[in-house]
Amino acid sequence: MGCAASQENAIATVSSSSNTTTTSTTANSQKWATPRAIQASHPINSNLTQVAAIHTSSMDSGSETVQFSSPRGSLTTAFSSSSSGAQRKMSANSERSLHTRPLADTAVIHKTQSSKMSTGAGDSPVYQAVERGSLYSLDYRVFIKGPQGIVSPWHDIPLFADKEKSVYNMIVEIPRWTNAKMEMATKEPFSPIKQDEKKGVARFVHNIFPHKGYIWNYGALPQTWEDPNHVVPDTGAKGDNDPIDVIEIGSKVAGRGAVLQVKVLGTLALIDEGETDWKLVAIDVNDENADKLNDINDVEKIYPGLLAASVEWFRNYKIPAGKPANEFAFNGEFKNREYAEKVIAETNEFWKALMKEATPALNTVSRVPEAVHQATDDSAASAIAATPEHGPSVALPGDVDKWHFVQG
Repeated sequence: MGCAASQENAIATVSSSSNTTTTSTTANSQKWATPRAIQASHPINSNLTQVAAIHTSSMDSGSETVQFSSPRGSLTTAFSSSSSGAQRKMSANSERSLHTRPLADTAVIHKTQSSKMSTGAGDSPVYQAVERGSLYSLDYRVFIKGPQGIVSPWHDIPLFADKEKSVYNMIVEIPRWTNAKMEMATKEPFSPIKQDEKKGVARFVHNIFPHKGYIWNYGALPQTWEDPNHVVPDTGAKGDNDPIDVIEIGSKVAGRGAVLQVKVLGTLALIDEGETDWKLVAIDVNDENADKLNDINDVEKIYPGLLAASVEWFRNYKIPAGKPANEFAFNGEFKNREYAEKVIAETNEFWKALMKEATPALNTVSRVPEAVHQATDDSAASAIAATPEHGPSVALPGDVDKWHFVQG
């Protein structure tokens, strides 16, 4: 995949925090041709056999991408929970750093080949990412559609893809190398993915040299919750009130809203503004190196430098915004797979308790039988109707390509 070449022509000090100095450069990035926006509005027909043309620029040789006419239909990308996770959604206005080709007024469906691993439950569920609103705006949402209709990725997608083999489902919120800070909306019905905001402005992470945006596929495990009323004994800090975060370190760029099958290798314990914020390290089970990675110590052998870079990234990513460096439990050392899976099991129990609360602070509307607040097709239709139709992307901020240099 091509990346825009950058020429740096200016350096300026932009912020300082404590003993940390931050400088930035303004990148005159090479511009890729910008495809025209897809004029999208209504959900796509689910009949995937009406193929009009084959689109051959799939980012994964193990898949085929097809287009078919959709009269002003929503840009909808299908992902299998057993897929390789290599499909990168080719949106009409993609992140600047990704090279896309123009598409006609069609919807794009990524059809993956069968997984290398069986879930042990017959055919794996197929999930579709359904976009609403305009990318990079505060009205943007990605709903997830499964066999039952619109589902909550947080509550309705199972934690395990294959419990016997300790293979988990992961919801991808942020594709690697992108800057838009996306997350599941835990206070909204069906917890769609949305862009985080601060003071009414959509949030983007800064590029800290030598990185571009997020340096892994970033997301969360479903059916987990870091209870803010629980003090984690090993960290001395309460949970952060979110599903447990995952960084997927494989070689492919996943699409926003993709459901990957992953193997957990370990975890980092970030202390973010006084809260425990676990960062699980995982690998897509269909990655070319998945068989070589079975615990946290294997990562340095296969991807030398990645764990150290990850600690550096989490420590520094808020500094350009004027905040202090983040801290870690365990002196920033990663805990192994066994430890990480105990953390997952505990957060799964916290989630189960949350689903039984009559008046939870977060939205727990779900199709799981144990949920107090049951989802219906009518409530799903209402959630969709409450969002704008899918439209062209909003222009990215002018400083999204800046490079920041941190010393400290």
